[in-house]
Amino acid sequence: MRRKLLLTYLTLTAIILLMLEVPLAFSYSMSAYHQLAMTRAGEARELAVEATAVLGDRASTTAFEKRLRRYESDHQTVVVLVDTKGRVAAASRTDIDVAATALHSSLAKALRGKSVEPSQDLGHSVRPGKVIVAEPVRHGDDVIGALGSVASSAAVQRDVKSHTMLLICAAALALAAVGLASVPLSRWLLRPIREFDNTVHAIIDGAYDVRVRCGAGPPEMHGLADGFNRMADHLVTLLETQRAFVADASHQMRNPLTALRLRVETLESGVRPAARKQLQQAVAEIERLSTLLDQLLRLARAEVRDQSVAPVDVAEVIATRVAAWEQVAARKQITLLAPGTDGTVSACVPGHLEQILDVLIDNALHVSDADTSITIRHMAAGAYAQIQVIDEGPGMSAEDCRRALDRFWRGGKSSRHEGSGLGLAIANTIAKANGGSLRLLPTAPRGIEARVEIPLCPRAAQASASTVLVPVCSRATAD
Repeated sequence: MRRKLLLTYLTLTAIILLMLEVPLAFSYSMSAYHQLAMTRAGEARELAVEATAVLGDRASTTAFEKRLRRYESDHQTVVVLVDTKGRVAAASRTDIDVAATALHSSLAKALRGKSVEPSQDLGHSVRPGKVIVAEPVRHGDDVIGALGSVASSAAVQRDVKSHTMLLICAAALALAAVGLASVPLSRWLLRPIREFDNTVHAIIDGAYDVRVRCGAGPPEMHGLADGFNRMADHLVTLLETQRAFVADASHQMRNPLTALRLRVETLESGVRPAARKQLQQAVAEIERLSTLLDQLLRLARAEVRDQSVAPVDVAEVIATRVAAWEQVAARKQITLLAPGTDGTVSACVPGHLEQILDVLIDNALHVSDADTSITIRHMAAGAYAQIQVIDEGPGMSAEDCRRALDRFWRGGKSSRHEGSGLGLAIANTIAKANGGSLRLLPTAPRGIEARVEIPLCPRAAQASASTVLVPVCSRATAD
């Protein structure tokens, strides 16, 4: 956005300079030519007065021609004097052909008693490189001849070019000054916007205590920042209230459920055999409701951003969780495959990575058939430690993979998972609370890859990703 602001400032400045300097340059050019023309016209009138004596007395022609040669030398202006028949009576040089020069039509007008000055016909009399003036020579009321001059405008052209270059340099300096002034101005304008952007991303990442500090910038941004901070406070209060309610409700309902379960179980001895099955189903429903409350409590706790992160050895955590699940996998005749130790160290809250892996391994075991395998591997991918849990189950569509992270989503017809629909939501919330992410990706020809990314520990040395898979639990028949 800064580039767009700078480009806007410079474009507007260039347009304004163009609108000012083009007319200024044109005006200066016309003024310079006009001044030259008027000066030469006044001098031509003086010479025409002197020429009256020359046409009346041919003896003074030589002196007048010397006068004209000096005039041409001083002013770079050719002068010619003709009589009423158009014959040259005197000239500043001897090689002038009146009929072939631009003076011909001007001298013809002057012989008819009309003065030809550039102010009267600027487009005709100011030609490229020359200024033409013609004056009638009078004796009383009679026209006895005409005097014309062709002035060189080379000096004026050089002056106009110099002035134009000066204007161009001034415009370049003005653009440079505007560009230099626009840099701090754009920073001043965009600083509050960057502050807003950083604050929004921080709140999205779970830093609910971050607020906009708008000490600089336009005054209008101060009111906007204050309103945004009040809105953030209100939303965080609502979120914390909701989270506290879920946690408190889950915690408070556990005790009545436990007491209810105990009372229902004590009824087993007094229930007729025909009704014992219904009693067992009631106990199972109470157990499922208790598990649901436990998961809601875990979800509420997972949403709390915990800053007490510590280095966690990823391979060690994977090995620990694989060992914890190997008996379950063996009973289902499923092989767990995991990589060897590669020194990858993540930065997360202790215990959180174990919770995520428990959810992912549990889900993979539920959807996997016997005589299949579940691969758990990890690697350093940029600034993150990437853990992949890949099963060989029936798989899901890309849309179902996206929705599976929502709370209480239990899948479509192809899903075999009969849980509460909170496991993946809890794992996703824990990953985000640690600055990471969780994604489900379909794999070919079947199965799902659950990919977890947790930030690497900045002080830990990262090794290359391990690709050697070592079976840690063989297929075994359930006892």
